[in-house]
Amino acid sequence: MPPDKDITSLWNGNVNLVLSSSACRALLDTTPHHPQTAAMPVAATKTKSIYLIGGADEFSIKETAAKLADKLAPKKAGEFGLEIIEGSVTNQDEALKVLSRLREALNTVGLFGGGDKLVWLKNTDLLADSPTTRAEAVKESLAELADLLKAGLGNGVTLLISAIGTDRRKTLYKTLEKIGEVQFFEMLEEGKGDADEDIEAFIQSKSRADAKTMNPDAVQAFRELVAPNLREIANELEKLFVYVGKRAAVTKEDVRAICSASRQAVIWELTDALGARHTSHAIHALENLLDAGEQPMGVLMMLVAQFRLMLLAKDLMQRKLISVRDGQGGNFEFVKAFERLPEQATAHFPRTKEGALPNAWRLYRCALAATNFSISELIRAMDLLLEANHQLVSTQLDDRLVLEEAIAKIALK
Repeated sequence: MPPDKDITSLWNGNVNLVLSSSACRALLDTTPHHPQTAAMPVAATKTKSIYLIGGADEFSIKETAAKLADKLAPKKAGEFGLEIIEGSVTNQDEALKVLSRLREALNTVGLFGGGDKLVWLKNTDLLADSPTTRAEAVKESLAELADLLKAGLGNGVTLLISAIGTDRRKTLYKTLEKIGEVQFFEMLEEGKGDADEDIEAFIQSKSRADAKTMNPDAVQAFRELVAPNLREIANELEKLFVYVGKRAAVTKEDVRAICSASRQAVIWELTDALGARHTSHAIHALENLLDAGEQPMGVLMMLVAQFRLMLLAKDLMQRKLISVRDGQGGNFEFVKAFERLPEQATAHFPRTKEGALPNAWRLYRCALAATNFSISELIRAMDLLLEANHQLVSTQLDDRLVLEEAIAKIALK
C-alpha cells in the first residue's frame, strides 16, 4: 500500500492561548516574565481599586498576587492596612462565611493611614465551577457581592482577589472584568502558543535573579527532566542553585546530578531511547517506569501513541511538508512550521476531545526519533505493539517480559 494512502487510512480518526502581558510587566516591573493572557484594557467605567488575578496556573497566580498585594497595601497603615481573607472553601457553609466576612471587610474603613485599606480575598475557589459555587445560597451571596462592587467601594478601600481555577462564565468574573483590572494565567502546554518561549524566559529570569548562568545544554537537560509546570520549575531551580553554591555557571552535569526527573521525563526517556534504537537504555527506562508503579498496559498504550505520531511525522517529512533538525532552536523551528501547515496536510491526524491537533512539542520529539526508522519499520513496530497488547490481555506471560521483547524487536536494526 502506498505510504500516503496507508497512513491516511490508518490514522483517520478522531489550551488555552498563552500570551505575554505587557500590562502586567508595567505594573509589576520586578516580576519575572510569566505566560499569561493580556490584562484587560482599561475602560472609562473601570476602577483602580478592584483587581483580579485568576486562571489555572496556581504558581503564577500566587506569585503575582503576592507582589501586587505588597505594592497596593498602604504603607503608613502597617499591618492594619491589609486584611487577608483566606478564600479556599470546601462546602456551602464555608463559602457563605467567607463571602459574609468579605462584604464586612469592604464596608469597614481602615483604622490608620488615613483610612486606606487593602482587602485581599486570597487563593479563593469561589470563582471556580464546583458544587459549592453552584449552590443557590452561594450564588445569591456571590450576586450580592457583584452588586456591592458595581456600586463602588468606599474611599481608600482596595480589593484584590486571587482565584484558582477561575471560570470565565461566572457572573462575578464578568462583573470584575468590566469594572476592575484582570490578569488571567493559563496553564502551560509545551508546543502551544508562546509556552516554550515563556518557559525558557522564566528559567533565564530565575537564573539572573540568582546571578547564575545556564548554557543551552544545561537548559535543554533541565527541560528534559522537569515538567513544564512553573512551580516545579521554580522548586527545581532553587535546589539546583543551592547545589552549585557560589559558582555562577550551571552545567548540564549539575542538572542531571541534582534535578528530580518527573514522571513525564521518565516516559520520554523510554520513548526517546526506543526512538534512538538504544535497546539497553530503553529496557532500563522501562524497568524504572514499572518499578515506579506504572501499569504495563499503560506503558504499552503510551508506546502506541508515540509510534503513531512517529509514523505521521515520518509521512510529513517524506512528502517534504516539514523538516526536523536536532540542536538549539530546532524545536521552535519545527513547532512554527507545524502550525503553518495547511489543514489538508493534518486532516488525518488524531485530535483531542476539544478538536486540537497533537502537541507540536511532542510531535517534534517524535519526528526526531522517526529519522531513525523507515516507514515500513514504523508500521512493523505498530504490529509488534499490537501483538504485545494481545499477549498482555490473553496470555499468562510475564508482563515485563512481554514489553521487553517488544522493545528489543522494535529497536533491532
